[in-house]
This record gives sequence, structure tokens and C-alpha cells, in this order.
Amino acid sequence: MQESPFKLALRRVMGRLARRDHSEQELRQLLSDLPASVVEGVLQHCREHGWLDERRLLEQAVHSRAARGQGPRKIAFELAQRGLVGDQVREQLSAEGYDWFELAAQLAQRRQGAAPLDLAARRRLMGFLQRRGFNQDQIHYALSTLSKPGSP
Repeated sequence: MQESPFKLALRRVMGRLARRDHSEQELRQLLSDLPASVVEGVLQHCREHGWLDERRLLEQAVHSRAARGQGPRKIAFELAQRGLVGDQVREQLSAEGYDWFELAAQLAQRRQGAAPLDLAARRRLMGFLQRRGFNQDQIHYALSTLSKPGSP
């Protein structure tokens, strides 16, 4: 007996969701070979059961990436690749508990350590923080917290 398209799609989705949360866009791509009505039915079923929750996905993604030292620009870019854009992303990135300026300063301190901050080191550190996804204001703040050459 052959499995119905709905059950086949649900099994595929559940296999993915068992490993980690996925965005709706990611699940749509997974099921792109099936009819749209089946895809919509499966996604609706997952929403009703709380298995597909993009708000929860956003909270977890921002928290885990911030804990790894990634800045808001890089996090927003990665979330956009997963189909998560708009006000919810901006809201989550600006949520209390995320002090991007302080995170940038901590990363700069860890990266630079006690070494003097000459022009070349300053440029390397700026590039490092840019690649991590911090904006110019956050980078300048982080650099201002480091000791200057010749100071204690």
C-alpha cells in the first residue's frame, strides 16, 4: 500500500523538525516536489501542533549566534537566508538582553588581549568585528574601550 502524499510530506517534515527548528521557507523548499495543496496542509498541521513556530526559531537563532559572538548584521543576514525577514527579526535583534556594543567590546578585548593597539592591529580588529556582523558605531565603541598605545 502506497503512502498518501500528505503522510509522506509530514514524515519528511517531522524528520527535519526532529533535528532542529526550520523556517516555513525551508520546509517549503524541502517539499517543493509536492503539490501546493499538500504543502499547505502539512504546514498548517505543523503550525496547529506547535511544531512550526518561527518566533521560537528567531529567539533561539539570535540567542545562539549572539552567544557565539556574532553581531546583529550577520545574524539578520543568516536569518534572511532562511526566509526570516521583517519586523519580527528587527524586534528580536533589539530585544532587551542584547547589548551589541558590549558584546563587540568583549570580543575586541578577547581578540586583542594586552597587545598594544597600533594602527595595523586596529585595522585588523575592525575587519574582524565587521566580519562578525557589527556596525561601525559598535566597532568604534569596542575600539574605544581598549587601551591606547603607551597607556597602562
